[in-house]
Amino acid sequence: MTSQFLVDDGIIAWFDGPEWDQVAEEAFKDAADRVREAAQENAIWQDQTGEARAGLSTDVVRVDGAVYMTLYHTVSYGYWLEIIQSGHFAIIMRTLEEQANTILNETARRVRNARRGDEY
Repeated sequence: MTSQFLVDDGIIAWFDGPEWDQVAEEAFKDAADRVREAAQENAIWQDQTGEARAGLSTDVVRVDGAVYMTLYHTVSYGYWLEIIQSGHFAIIMRTLEEQANTILNETARRVRNARRGDEY
């Protein structure tokens, strides 16, 4: 099971240039470890082997002017952890929802600073 959120050109188009997409991608990559760690720390299931917790992973990609962060399970039963008991053990969407505002605000700040020529 995976979920994504993105900074689309419609949001950052006023910065007018693909060079700002690179800055957004870097901001997402910097945030990816925090997102993964938050998911691992806040997962409420009890570990049997530790594989599900350790297997929570993130990827960041830039495609056609959009930057995507994906948080996902690498274990085959991760899907079931997200849906059993009406999502009681779900961690992916909860983590992304909790982290989204911080990530998007930090990304926008870094793009603004880069556009002005400031260190981001």
